[in-house]
Amino acid sequence: MKHYLLIILIGFGFLVACNEENTSYEVGQDFIDSNTLVFEVDTLTLKTSTIISDSLITSGTSRILVGALQDDDFGDLTAQNYFSVYSTTFSLDDDAVFDSIALIMHYDRYYYGDTTLVQNYKVHEITEVFEPNDDDDYFYNTSSLEYSEDILGEQSFTPYPNKKDSINISLNYAFGENIFNKIVDNEITEYDDLIKEFRGITIKSDTDTNTVLGFKTSTGSTTIRMYYTLADDDNSEDNDHYLDLLVQGGNYIFNNITSDKTNTVLNNLNDSEDILPSTDTNNKTYIQSGTGVSMRVEMPTLATLNDLENDGTTLGAWIKIFPDHSSYDNIDLIDSLAVYVVDDKNRTIKQLTSLSGSNIYAKFNSEEDEFNSSIYYSVDASSFVEEILTSSYTLDYALRFEFPSNSSTINRLLIHDPESPENSDYKMKLLLTYLTY
Repeated sequence: MKHYLLIILIGFGFLVACNEENTSYEVGQDFIDSNTLVFEVDTLTLKTSTIISDSLITSGTSRILVGALQDDDFGDLTAQNYFSVYSTTFSLDDDAVFDSIALIMHYDRYYYGDTTLVQNYKVHEITEVFEPNDDDDYFYNTSSLEYSEDILGEQSFTPYPNKKDSINISLNYAFGENIFNKIVDNEITEYDDLIKEFRGITIKSDTDTNTVLGFKTSTGSTTIRMYYTLADDDNSEDNDHYLDLLVQGGNYIFNNITSDKTNTVLNNLNDSEDILPSTDTNNKTYIQSGTGVSMRVEMPTLATLNDLENDGTTLGAWIKIFPDHSSYDNIDLIDSLAVYVVDDKNRTIKQLTSLSGSNIYAKFNSEEDEFNSSIYYSVDASSFVEEILTSSYTLDYALRFEFPSNSSTINRLLIHDPESPENSDYKMKLLLTYLTY
């Protein structure tokens, strides 16, 4: 009876699932004690919010992102890529004659939005030295470089991102001829000569589309190709040659990904220390990759378990989160979410790990029966709960949920909070199993 009184005192509305005498429980060791009590809780308070990173590192990306989205929930988004080039050779025959130049980009099968819409891409020449403005030598989703307003090339097309296909954008003839002839004339003989003449390009989309596409950056997958012939080659059928300017990696490529949240509930979310409660956003939290929008989950009443008269330990703690059905198509659902431990200012402490040190993710689950279907993510938060309960001082920690490929994709989810009025089955829950002894 003493144990039940203790449970009532902490005021959680605990649901007692099991109370067995003389039962052994293995939690690092065996417990054989007539005073043991195991109870399950699904009513512990969770406090949920939406937060945002100041910026995400996107330099060195393995994916070119280009496009635009119109989104009533997250704001209007644009994705624009910048990259510099290099060549593996600067040797051309003296009788080489320039023919044409084009930007070729192969799909990498990633896309978000409506691929039935016609896309219109524009290519511009970068006019600024290709280096970060900050002291840390990285480009971010908020970074940009100056570029010429003159259009170097433009192409309208219907995308087929799931095919082994590419798009081909013809570039300005005079621009290509100038670079080509300087290579022929040995004015460009090495990389340093090339980047003095040509600093790179940026690729942008018209903003009235509703699609973001991904393209490969691997060698030969995206290239600026200069086609030429040899003047003294009598074999006209085999007189097509080309020289590739290849995409540089590292700090010579990045994606600029920004969104205008002016007309959304996220309008006041500007700083990495901002915490926007889900009670102010229609009982939903927001997650979007590419822009740094993520979900924060706190357990403000968890530490009161230490007020129990007996010693105790966590046998298991799981958080179940339910996406809002309006925020995704089934084909868009990601199989996991990354989870990080953050402090009261949203600074990352570490990635959530198990007691053995393995990284833990929130895993996608789908349950269906003849009456209903349920789609949710669940994460084992046992180690986090145990750390909070066993710490000798108060840890003002929370969990941050985001997409694993947070800087190279444009995905989004709305998550029901613990007080969601739409459907009680979709409310976020912490399911905790606790042993007192």
